[in-house]
Amino acid sequence: MKIFVLNGPPSSGKTVLMDYLLLNDHDYLEPIISFTTRAPKPGEKEGREYYFVSPQQYTEYRVKGEIVEEIRYLDNTYGITKTEIKRVQATGRNGLAILNLEGLRILKNVLGPQNIVSIFIYRDLKDILQDLQHHCEEIQYERKVANAKQEIKEIGASDYVVYNIGSLADAYEQLQAIIRKEINAPPITRLIKPGQRYRHFKGDLYEVITTALHSENYCPLVVYKNLATGVVYARPYDLFCGKKELESQNRIVNRFELVEEEPDQD
Repeated sequence: MKIFVLNGPPSSGKTVLMDYLLLNDHDYLEPIISFTTRAPKPGEKEGREYYFVSPQQYTEYRVKGEIVEEIRYLDNTYGITKTEIKRVQATGRNGLAILNLEGLRILKNVLGPQNIVSIFIYRDLKDILQDLQHHCEEIQYERKVANAKQEIKEIGASDYVVYNIGSLADAYEQLQAIIRKEINAPPITRLIKPGQRYRHFKGDLYEVITTALHSENYCPLVVYKNLATGVVYARPYDLFCGKKELESQNRIVNRFELVEEEPDQD
């Protein structure tokens, strides 16, 4: 099972696009439903948008080690449980979720980046701000604007980008095409180890120095150096293992390909 994660700023169209997918592609996609400690909004239904949990239920999740991923957002907790992941696996379909960047990185760290495909939903900031002005209270507006700007800065951390700058139908077609290409692609099963050499899609050769965790957000990192220049880089594990769409060539490639060592010849 692969898990497709839609991420991006508020009001970028993530929820509507997820609804499109679940309406038209439910034969191979199953929603991963998060729990939340906030109260339901008008029209929301238990087990559809979220599992709404009490403080006591949340404490039980923590004590039992049931939580796979959780974040704090606008003074409430959101997360995914082990039970929910097992439920989706039992359907035989691929998982589909909406997470922010923090939640995405936690999920990749726990379940392995090879099992997660992250898709950033991009929308012009001016359109996002216009929507937020009409739908948010003043206090929430300022916080969501700050979140939107930060999410857009992190666009490069996702495997793919869908541009929701025209019609929703066009954005849905982009999204569906990405998922269909990925659905049968074999996952990355090789662990990144120090000393391994990788060829960047542009041709440069790199050697892995080590893997580590970011000191602030605990995002797994790959530390590697360019063998020609000696320059050292540190990139998120998910970005290193991710893919790159070469629009001019109409194909998708891995950012880095492992260079297999040639056997010694006697």
